[in-house]
Amino acid sequence: MRFYTPAAFFLFLGACASLTQEQCLNGDWRSIGYNDGVNGRLESYISRHFDACGKVGVVPDTRAWLEGRKAGLPLYCTPQNAYNEGRGGDSLSPVCPAEQQNMLFQAWDWGQEYYLITQEISVMESEQRDIERRIATELNTPPLTPEQLALLSSLNQRLNWLDREIYRLERRRIRYASVPV
Repeated sequence: MRFYTPAAFFLFLGACASLTQEQCLNGDWRSIGYNDGVNGRLESYISRHFDACGKVGVVPDTRAWLEGRKAGLPLYCTPQNAYNEGRGGDSLSPVCPAEQQNMLFQAWDWGQEYYLITQEISVMESEQRDIERRIATELNTPPLTPEQLALLSSLNQRLNWLDREIYRLERRRIRYASVPV
């Protein structure tokens, strides 16, 4: 069993906090709010700053944080960012104005499609490697029995199908490689 020193424990706890002790003490709440806006944080996110900074006796300046967040949100609420969120497999934060929602969700869906196709390709490539490994370890020493020959044929057919599917998906993914205009 391992024992951690108190300093290591507090370092671990600090990693979970929304801000570092230095950021709390510096108190540039407009900049902190701006960065939170750029990252699509909800207004309720400031409660995490209250928790983190309360440990060092600092109270966040809510008004400056809200002003900064408001200034940062327009950078989050862009079609390119919505696309990037979808392409990264992330959800879109509900912080953008209602009149932008349709446009942003279309861009997010486009990025999400790219992400899902990439995931599907990754699964197929993993299956290919598994089959190739199996052929190399189980079916590489002649003479092969009739059952082994049938298995080898079946595995090669599966590899050919996977090659064609990966190629088809890669071609389809090209369509979603950038934000729609």
